[in-house]
Amino acid sequence: MNKMKPQKDQSILLVADLVGYGNLALTVMMPILTHLKYKVYNLPTSLISNNFCYGHFGVLDTTDYIQETIRIWESLDFSVDAVCTGYLVSEKQAQLVAQYCQKLKAKGTQIYVDPVMADNGKLYNGATQHTVDYMRKVCAVADVICPNFTEAKFLANKYIGKSSLNVGEAEDLLCVLHGLGAESVVITSMMMDNQPCTMIYNGKTHRSKVLKYDVIPAQFSGTGDLFSSIFIGKHQQGETLEKSVQVAMDYVYQMIRLNQTMENKDNGIPIEQYLDLIP
Repeated sequence: MNKMKPQKDQSILLVADLVGYGNLALTVMMPILTHLKYKVYNLPTSLISNNFCYGHFGVLDTTDYIQETIRIWESLDFSVDAVCTGYLVSEKQAQLVAQYCQKLKAKGTQIYVDPVMADNGKLYNGATQHTVDYMRKVCAVADVICPNFTEAKFLANKYIGKSSLNVGEAEDLLCVLHGLGAESVVITSMMMDNQPCTMIYNGKTHRSKVLKYDVIPAQFSGTGDLFSSIFIGKHQQGETLEKSVQVAMDYVYQMIRLNQTMENKDNGIPIEQYLDLIP
């Protein structure tokens, strides 16, 4: 089967952090989307020395750079077909990004928001309730939001501390997140009735769907970025929301399986070695 290609040389702007040591965020997403034939642009939200999980790290806040870059891009009337936002370091930065996305959305740009701030039941180092508050405002301008299970619970301010939800609770969680303003919602790393799954609310069809998966006992950093890039790439090619999510899930599963014996999983998967396996 021939791979679908972006229509009219589509462009995608990635608004995320650049990590110096490790395969995370921009260093994962850029090669994947470039391989999928998109014109890929980037707006680094911060320069980070290494993954937060090491406990010792340095962060350079690029908010001033973002403000100046947006001003210049608007004066030059630059436009893109899609934007994907990731880790944002401050309320001011989140406001700048949200306002810019709102302007682009009015021109027809598709906005995807990955509210990077938490995992494994807790907020990341440096993230607070204030982070949750301003991330909700970014989600409000999105067409699609893609939180993981932990982020979804913090955004909804419900079920925090619960490791698994029943069907009714899971549907309620989707409903609350949809109420933040995004047309569609994708919750990854979900646990429903103790079954790992990805849960979807499709705002175009007004239907929810549960996609179950098996867990490989190996945890890598950066798999959320890997999922987002494949999902967005396929969705912008014209695949349905559900099909795009399933393709992304299958690819992440394959990458974890192929690399499960790798020693330093905190540095992520060396994705450049596997670009030809992207369906």
